[in-house]
Amino acid sequence: MRSDLGQYYTHQNISKLLMSNILMKNPKKILELGIGDGALLREAKLKWRDSKIIGGDIDPKNIKILKKEFPNVDLFLINGLSSRLNHRLKIKLGSIDVGVCNPPYLVVEKSDEIKKILNSSRLGDLSDYRIVTSDLVFLAQNLLLIRENGELGIILPDGLLTSHQFSMFRKRIIENYSIKGIIELPDKIFKKTEAKTHILVLKKCRPKNKTVTIHKANHKGEIEDTINVDIVDLPHRMDYSYHKWRLNDFKKGISLESVKAEIFRGKFSKKELSNGDYKYIHTTDLKKDLKYQVFKPNKRVARRFRCANKGDIIIPRVGKRCLGRVMVIEDGSILISDCLYVIRVPQEYREALVRTLTSEYGQNWIKANSHGVCSRVISKIDLLNLEIQPLTL
Repeated sequence: MRSDLGQYYTHQNISKLLMSNILMKNPKKILELGIGDGALLREAKLKWRDSKIIGGDIDPKNIKILKKEFPNVDLFLINGLSSRLNHRLKIKLGSIDVGVCNPPYLVVEKSDEIKKILNSSRLGDLSDYRIVTSDLVFLAQNLLLIRENGELGIILPDGLLTSHQFSMFRKRIIENYSIKGIIELPDKIFKKTEAKTHILVLKKCRPKNKTVTIHKANHKGEIEDTINVDIVDLPHRMDYSYHKWRLNDFKKGISLESVKAEIFRGKFSKKELSNGDYKYIHTTDLKKDLKYQVFKPNKRVARRFRCANKGDIIIPRVGKRCLGRVMVIEDGSILISDCLYVIRVPQEYREALVRTLTSEYGQNWIKANSHGVCSRVISKIDLLNLEIQPLTL
């Protein structure tokens, strides 16, 4: 496993799960980009014994080891980000029946090559993406290499399916391809990372269905639950957790945006604040139980920096185990780190908002609306859509 190359190898149970969701019976050609330690390759050989399998990887050690195990498989040392990938693999564009892939997870530099790959695969322009990731490019490469009506099963990080910055990606996928299923995988499914991931199964054809089936899997590679989601709801998010929450717990209240809530994060990191002379709070200062906190006012600090003040509600913006904790500033003012949000609402809504955030509904909302591959993040856009529930909740 090479973390410097963004490689996190597939667990056998997940390899079986991915393969079981590809329905083509007798594909002639199967492609795996980023073969890693061969987990998907082994399952593909078991399922399609007579098919021609082509694989590629950037790590020469992987190629050397797997050539010994699979002497009849065409394996190539390749860079999966190259716009001439098909030439290196000695195949034509649109000639592959089935693609299986667990791509590397890295941020890649924008270039004319990447622009060409994204445009050709109908995933949009570089201007649609604030950042470009290797998993996005590998998905695009597979779509270029697979034939019409071919199938693709690919493991993707949480960000592509849940983050606002990839909403255009989700829109393009829905408009141009048929989604056959989405499977949310459990945490810690890969060694040496807590990356949150999903399996996306596509068919290279225009979409026809009005709903998409989304599943939740366990560590054994078993499907624990299944829901159907309207395709019009998928550009916002594609994950099981969010849509399950919407089905079960969504209640109509009044949004933070509607009450003109002011939401802002701290300006400085914990490291910057700890090197300074002023008192501050960070995620570690928020406890599991609701905390009302009094601070000494500091007019000098308040004149220079934006602080949390009396009546403000503090929640973590980012974290893994601290999300869901709440602090209320009962008096005074204090600096906050950039890992915290200040929520400032009119006084008549404060108690109801605190009750909402600390209720079972509020805690479920935070779990469902946070996103991220390792550490979880709540976006300001989502937070403004939080519905304040009545005090009778």
